Amino acid sequence: MIEIINVSKKFRIWEDRSRDLKETTVNFLRGKKRSFRDLWALREIDLKIKEGETVAFIGENGSGKSTLLKLLGGIYTPDEGKITTQGKISSLLELGVGFHPDLTGEENIYLNGAMLGFNRNEMQKRFDEIVSFSELGDFIYSPIRTYSSGMAMRLGFSVAMCVDPDILLIDEVLAVGDEAFQNKCLERLETFKTSGRTIILVSHGLEMIQKFCERVILLHEGRAVCDDVPEKTIEAYHVVLYGREYSPVHQKVLEVGEIKSRDIHLAETHSWDEEKPRERTEDMPGEGNKFEVVTMESPRYQRHGTFEAEITRVVIKAENGLETVAFTPGDLISICLHIRFHQDLENPNVGIAILRHENSKTIVVYSTNTLRKNMDLGLSKRGTDIDVEFIQRVSLPEGEYYLTVAITNSYDSRFYDWHENLKTFQIKKSGDSWEGMIDLNSQIMIRK
Repeated sequence: MIEIINVSKKFRIWEDRSRDLKETTVNFLRGKKRSFRDLWALREIDLKIKEGETVAFIGENGSGKSTLLKLLGGIYTPDEGKITTQGKISSLLELGVGFHPDLTGEENIYLNGAMLGFNRNEMQKRFDEIVSFSELGDFIYSPIRTYSSGMAMRLGFSVAMCVDPDILLIDEVLAVGDEAFQNKCLERLETFKTSGRTIILVSHGLEMIQKFCERVILLHEGRAVCDDVPEKTIEAYHVVLYGREYSPVHQKVLEVGEIKSRDIHLAETHSWDEEKPRERTEDMPGEGNKFEVVTMESPRYQRHGTFEAEITRVVIKAENGLETVAFTPGDLISICLHIRFHQDLENPNVGIAILRHENSKTIVVYSTNTLRKNMDLGLSKRGTDIDVEFIQRVSLPEGEYYLTVAITNSYDSRFYDWHENLKTFQIKKSGDSWEGMIDLNSQIMIRK
């Protein structure tokens, strides 16, 4: 249905702009040339989307999501590579795109229909359905410039859905409407999906994406860095969002020398005390090196990094200083990371995240790092070691929690060492003095 072959898109950013015609003329006569730089919004995107798939693109602002949708919709053309599509495409991108502000809603319906290849008679047959779905009533005869953003979204969505496209492109605009109309749109999209049409959307609504999409692609800095089921891709997205300094980009697969039942021996012969069940391994080709990738049931333990610095040990301790993985609500928990530096590093960023996995969904319960706490670790010399301890009170509901730890560069999106789902700990209820999710430790006072 859609094939994106090694596509890249760049925009020209002018460094200096003349303020008026006079300055422009003077600079031209003096032979002064304007300088510019190329900003690559997308780099080497290589994807195939099958007929009937529902695919979402997620990522930080500026990661290239809207640019990619505009390439698919034919608004932009790629600077490198090519895109091939089969079937009629209908786009619901930025609010107001395709609408003329001085024309009425009625006139814009026919205008949009013409842009999509329908003549006036064909649009007349769809007109009543479009107006009914949009719920605009007599406002359909008012100029678009008098519409609110929600009214413009209603009209745009109604036109896009009622022209019966094979491929529907949606860019975040559903967030504008009220809750009732959003639910109405989602019901229509569900009908569209079950009829075997292709839907490609951009959204920051992760809960809706998990319910609606079977495939999610993460864009980061213009590249597709994760293409998987929603749960896996959203996990990777959460990593990117940990203060913007966490990102799986520019990382390499960990070399594993030997996997035993009680510990994992890393490339530098350091070991973890945590037991990691071995599910399946695959040999990967390497020049003189044997790589093993551990594939585990979700949630999986994963490790990435450049290993300029290495987290060699992580210990979870109780308030008494003893190592444990069992706590009760309100206990003090200490998470201590032992880090060894293999290169001189200026002000590295050390962080933790506590995750909970429920019904195939990942919930970020808490995350923090030294950068967020405005702590400067200074220069860490090669061959030195440090301990970084995170101490917090765990006012959490009963259940099993997963720990992710990382050390990254504070100035760009580079991991030195990142361990996802490294350890687990349990929160268990103590006593029968309360019921519910969290012990609020109520003090009861009686006055007569």
